[in-house]
Amino acid sequence: MTDIIWGNVGKVESGSLFELNVTHRKDGNKSDYLDNENIVIDELDVVTIPQDENQRTKEMIEEHLAGKFVKCEINEKTSDGQLRAKVSHSGQGGY
Repeated sequence: MTDIIWGNVGKVESGSLFELNVTHRKDGNKSDYLDNENIVIDELDVVTIPQDENQRTKEMIEEHLAGKFVKCEINEKTSDGQLRAKVSHSGQGGY
């Protein structure tokens, strides 16, 4: 089972890294998550942004995701504490 967190995209660092202001955590997550987590995009399910990280820019992420409510399905926590995740727009009602 995958851990899932939801929140609003904050500061965008690059085309594959942003800060998530965590507002919701799935019941039953295996790990605890802070109110602010750094997310590394492993996979992206947002039609307006290229899936290929080599075609994504910081500006694209800022334009299409900054301030938006997203769902992050956590794949792993890196040794430096960042979370690698599948990122997608959240559904109606936030989930």
